[in-house]
Amino acid sequence: MFDIDKWKEIWATITRNKTRSLLTAFGVSWGLFMFILLVGFGNGFKKGIMDNFEGFAVNSCFFFTDRTGEAYKGHRKGRNWDMNSKDLRLIREKASSVEYLAPMLFADGKSVRGNKTGSYTSLGVYPDYFAMQQMIVLNGRIINEIDVSLRRKVCVIGQEVYETLFNVGEDPLGQSIRTGGIYYQVVGVVKPKSTNATIGSNPVKTVFIPFSTQQQTSNRGDEIDFLGCTAKPGCLALMVEEEVKTIIKANHEISPTDQKALVSINLEEEFHKINNLFSGITVLIWIVGLGALLSGIIGISNIMLVTVRERMREIGVRRAIGAKPLSIITQIMSESFVLTTLAGLAGFMAGVGILMLLQQFMAGGQSGNGLVIIPFVSFNLALVAMAILVFSSLLAGLMPAIRALNIKAIDAIRDE
Repeated sequence: MFDIDKWKEIWATITRNKTRSLLTAFGVSWGLFMFILLVGFGNGFKKGIMDNFEGFAVNSCFFFTDRTGEAYKGHRKGRNWDMNSKDLRLIREKASSVEYLAPMLFADGKSVRGNKTGSYTSLGVYPDYFAMQQMIVLNGRIINEIDVSLRRKVCVIGQEVYETLFNVGEDPLGQSIRTGGIYYQVVGVVKPKSTNATIGSNPVKTVFIPFSTQQQTSNRGDEIDFLGCTAKPGCLALMVEEEVKTIIKANHEISPTDQKALVSINLEEEFHKINNLFSGITVLIWIVGLGALLSGIIGISNIMLVTVRERMREIGVRRAIGAKPLSIITQIMSESFVLTTLAGLAGFMAGVGILMLLQQFMAGGQSGNGLVIIPFVSFNLALVAMAILVFSSLLAGLMPAIRALNIKAIDAIRDE
């Protein structure tokens, strides 16, 4: 049953020395406040980095060529070479770990419509490209298999290309633009889910053309500039990387040990590095945050020890008239609990309040370009913080309670 007189007594004891209690409570509040801010900014930083890769297939690898680094089968060192369409056929036949295969062919030039012009990259792609870097379709559709097989002169344009070549609100579908001296019919307008990480070129500044059409109009034969692959479910990107490298090197008579000829980027491996980095940052944040909180808890414990020392005569009298040990322990622990909890709640609410203000301020100024850090705390963190508070309050009062319990009545009454 709730005993209001008991809690009044506890509160009176806490406020007996207001200055000392306030200073001690401030230590706990500040510790939890710093803990919330550190975790919030850590969460925001991680989300900001991960948002830069939104829409990317994590289990992907990318390949491009360079000069050979070794002489092999009569070919000299430093030979120039290019991937080609035969590589695609061999990969589809032999690479058991590959799901999506996205060759790319680049061409730079002006894109023109009427009296409007802009310098944009034209990129020949397969439909699989849009499975590796997902797009938001603003109008129309993306490149499909029929476009590639029939070598259609159609294109999908990025958002910035549309804004440059068309009037605001104008329907681009079915309209023609000229890029690289060739006219293409616009069938779609897109923008990427993230503009901060791209494959080859920034999609908002790109004119996407069927891969086969780009090969023909650019007079590039069957060359490939850049190749993207993703792993099948259950397979690692490392398996894709090894299989594709082996197949392509064998097709072009490149030494299996040549590390320079075929350059690869394993996106899955990069994601693992980022996750490991954030795991280390998270551990560091928790160590620093809990350290700040622990300093406040030690302060509470010390103040309770001083309080017990000042109340030795009172505790001795209570022991002498029959107060049970549990009653003494409960009182000391309750005082510690109330002081720690109130101070902790104040720090927690201040931390959450500051984060909410920062969220509104930073979200309002979000431009979609560059790293955007919006700190936040989750509901689970709130539960953890409350659990830490309860545990801390009990821990802070434990030693003073034991000290009070060990006081002998006769010694306490004699104490001056």
